[in-house]
Amino acid sequence: MNRLIITTALLLLSFCVDAQNFKLDNVNYKTITWTDFFKKLEKNPKLFYYDIRSDGERGDTGKNLAFNQGKIKGAIETDFGNFEKYYPEYLKHKNDTIYLYCSHSKRSRVLANQLADKGFANVVNINGGLSYLNTLSEDEMPYKKKYYINNLKYKFVNSKDFINAFNNENYQIIDVRPDSLYSGTAKIERGNSFGNIKSVLHIPYDQLKNHLSLLDKNKSIYLFDNEGEQSPIGANYLIEKGYDTSVLLFGLRNIIDANTSTKRKFLKTRYQFLLPEELLKIKDQKNSVIIDIRNETEYNDTDKMPWKNIGRIKNAINIPFDMLSEDKVAKYRGKTVILYDMMMFDNDLFSYAKRLKEYGITELYLIDGGMAKLNEEVYEFQKSELRSLIDQSN
Repeated sequence: MNRLIITTALLLLSFCVDAQNFKLDNVNYKTITWTDFFKKLEKNPKLFYYDIRSDGERGDTGKNLAFNQGKIKGAIETDFGNFEKYYPEYLKHKNDTIYLYCSHSKRSRVLANQLADKGFANVVNINGGLSYLNTLSEDEMPYKKKYYINNLKYKFVNSKDFINAFNNENYQIIDVRPDSLYSGTAKIERGNSFGNIKSVLHIPYDQLKNHLSLLDKNKSIYLFDNEGEQSPIGANYLIEKGYDTSVLLFGLRNIIDANTSTKRKFLKTRYQFLLPEELLKIKDQKNSVIIDIRNETEYNDTDKMPWKNIGRIKNAINIPFDMLSEDKVAKYRGKTVILYDMMMFDNDLFSYAKRLKEYGITELYLIDGGMAKLNEEVYEFQKSELRSLIDQSN
C-alpha cells in the first residue's frame, strides 16, 4: 500500500510541476474547452490533435489503473515523457494549429509552453484533459459518444451519478478497499483519511470471488475505493462473471473533490475536508487559524525548484511539519484550525492532522487539493471570486 501511494503521488507531482503556469493560458498558448474542441472537429475532421500520454495510458494497460481512461479517435499519438523522440512529429505541423490533451491538462500545458518557446504560434491546450471529460455524461457531452473510445471492460461512473444511485433499488454499491483502508488501520495515515459510507456493502476487491452470493445480477453494480486503484481489478473480475459493473472514477477522492461538505454528508471522513469555495465562508471567522505546513522556502515562494513556488493563502501562518510541536500549537486549542500543503498527495498533511488531534485540536479542517487546487480553480476554471484567498504579494 505504501508503494502504491508513493507511486501515485510521484506521478501526479510529475504532471503538475508547472501548476503555477495557468497564468500562461491564452498568453503563450491558447486554452479551450472540450466542447469548443469538438465543435471545431465537427467542422474540420482534419484537425491536428495530439494525445501526449504514455502508450499504457492510451491503451488502457498502464500500471497505474486510475490513469487508464480511454482516448479520442484520430489523435496523433506522442509521449510527453519522451519529448526529443517525438519533436519531429510536432515539427510537421509547426505552422498549423495543433491541439494537445493528456489526462489532467497539466502535461499539455507544459508541452504547449515548450512548443510556444520553440516558435509554434498556434498551440492549443484542451482544458481538463480526459479526467474531466470522463466526469461528463453523454447528455452533458453529446460529442463523447462519437469521438471517445476505450479498451476497458468496465464503465466509469462520475460522482453525481454515483450519489444519485444510493437510493435507487436498481443499483448495488460496493466498497472494495482492503480491510485496513476500510477500517482505518493502514500504516499510512493518508489511506485512512477517506472515510466510510455506512449504507454500502464492503467486500475487498480480492475477496469478491468468495462473496458472489451477495451480489445481484439484476442490478448495476458500482465499485469504489480510495482513488481508483483496486476497483478496476474487481470490476474486471465481476464482468467476466456476467455482472454489469462500473467504477467510480478516482474513487472517494473524486467525491471529496467534486462535492461540498453538505453534499457529501453520507461520507464520514476521518478529517473534515474543505473545498476552496468553502474556505471563503470561514476564513475570516475570529476563532479560526490557517496553517501552511510546507517548508519555509515554499511558503515564501523562494524554493530552488520553481514549480513549488505557487503562492500561499492570505493570512496563513507557516509551521512546517518538521517544526511542529505541542508548544507551538497549544494556543490554538478551542479554535478552528485549517491546514493545507501543496496538493494533498503527501502523507505529511495527514500525519500533521493526526498529531494536532493528539495535541488537543478538535475543530480541524484540511483544504482539499491544497494550494495547487486553489490555483487550478482560479486560473483553469476561472473562479475569480477565489482570487481573494491568494496572497498576491508573492
